[in-house]
Amino acid sequence: MEALTAMVLLVAVMAAALQTLTTLRHALGSVTGDAQVRETRRITRYTLAQELRTGLAGIDWVTGARDSVAVRAFRGTGVGCAASSQPLWAVRYTGLRRPDPAKDSVLVLAADGVWRVAKLVRARAGACGDGAGGEVWELHPAVPEAVVGRVFERGSYHVAAGAFRYRPGRGGRQPLTAQILQTGAGVASAVSGRGAGLDLRLAFGQAPVATTIDSARVWPREMWP
Repeated sequence: MEALTAMVLLVAVMAAALQTLTTLRHALGSVTGDAQVRETRRITRYTLAQELRTGLAGIDWVTGARDSVAVRAFRGTGVGCAASSQPLWAVRYTGLRRPDPAKDSVLVLAADGVWRVAKLVRARAGACGDGAGGEVWELHPAVPEAVVGRVFERGSYHVAAGAFRYRPGRGGRQPLTAQILQTGAGVASAVSGRGAGLDLRLAFGQAPVATTIDSARVWPREMWP
């Protein structure tokens, strides 16, 4: 009798522990899902706003197929600082990263006030007066009387395959967020142009995230409705 009672109590305790574990797992899943939603919202809005603020709609960024935006992703600026012979150009450079001839081009403003795109053939450290950041660039084609050069890589942002993704050049689309978005034909997640800004629509709904739809306008920092 005592053994039976002990067994019944043990079963009851195990059932209660299992129920507690299940409740904790659901709670953890909910907290994790909420955190992923907040993080996805933050990353998408901040990233797109940063890319848009440095370019012009229809020229430096263009939307396509309601799920992507192609960009000139500007990464730094060089200001001419010393006399140099073509095709070499001495600049003082500041930016998010060093220029990379393997993937970068330069949008160059010449003394005639016209912007021209040139391929960055080579980039090396070089003297540029006092202070850091001196570099020597080789451009193709060379731009006579260059004044300012904006280094950029071509890329595109996508809401695809369940996540917000970045595709550098012709590479693969790398996820920047958790895969919690509803994406693909006929679903709500979308990126579309609207004048000088973007309409961003994120549809969440993959477990452990409850189904929600988040809409926002993303504007260049210098442009507001």
